[in-house]
Amino acid sequence: MESKKVSVVCPMYNCEKFALKTVHSVLSQSYSNVELIIVDDCSKDKTVEIIRQINDERIRLLINEKNSGAAFSRNVALKVATGDYIAFLDGDDIWLPGKLEKQVSYMEENNYDFTYTDYELIDENDNRLMVFYDGPDRVNYKKFLRIDYIGTSTVIYKKDICPLLQVPSDIYKRNDDALWLTLSKYADCYRMPGIYSQYRKSSSSISSGSKIKLFKHHMILYKKLYNFGNFKSFLYASRNVFFYILKQKKYKKRLNR
Repeated sequence: MESKKVSVVCPMYNCEKFALKTVHSVLSQSYSNVELIIVDDCSKDKTVEIIRQINDERIRLLINEKNSGAAFSRNVALKVATGDYIAFLDGDDIWLPGKLEKQVSYMEENNYDFTYTDYELIDENDNRLMVFYDGPDRVNYKKFLRIDYIGTSTVIYKKDICPLLQVPSDIYKRNDDALWLTLSKYADCYRMPGIYSQYRKSSSSISSGSKIKLFKHHMILYKKLYNFGNFKSFLYASRNVFFYILKQKKYKKRLNR
């Protein structure tokens, strides 16, 4: 099975505190046929220096000429990816052991083209918040229009379903939604049960101000991806809020200590 290469798309910006753990979580996977494509978005800290000190030929480090956002960085990585599978990992998240091997096997055995897994939350100091998210067993395009049910750092898809995947680079937030909306036109996304990733939650993300900004970014998503006008974008973003509340009630769960 390891004849199938996995390209890991990993944008980074000012990740010096987390970069080593993130990279190690990929390189220490039992599935070793990977290329880790790190695109640094002009970090102002020591992120690039830290990555350059890691001696592993599976790492490909690319550096943007100017700060351009996560969508641009993911697009850069997707253009040069040579793997049979594409996986996503954010620069401060962590994969748990066995993630790649189990997920690739799951896809091969079931002939799935697009999958995700459950994930748990950690804070900026690696403390487990004892909360995890699962989701629907199958997510299609219609469901993705309602809400993003999946965690970015859990996703793997077969490259050949959309060999030239790109999303508008000027979608600076919620560009992961744009990825899934695009991919789900080619294949439904299936859940592999089990927690295989840790998502790092910042303290600022719970503020009311950030919720207002998130709503605005969802409006921008629909404008940029579908050329919707203000009113239609507002309606879709409002519907997203409704399904977000349902998602929190149904799929956000407590871990047993």
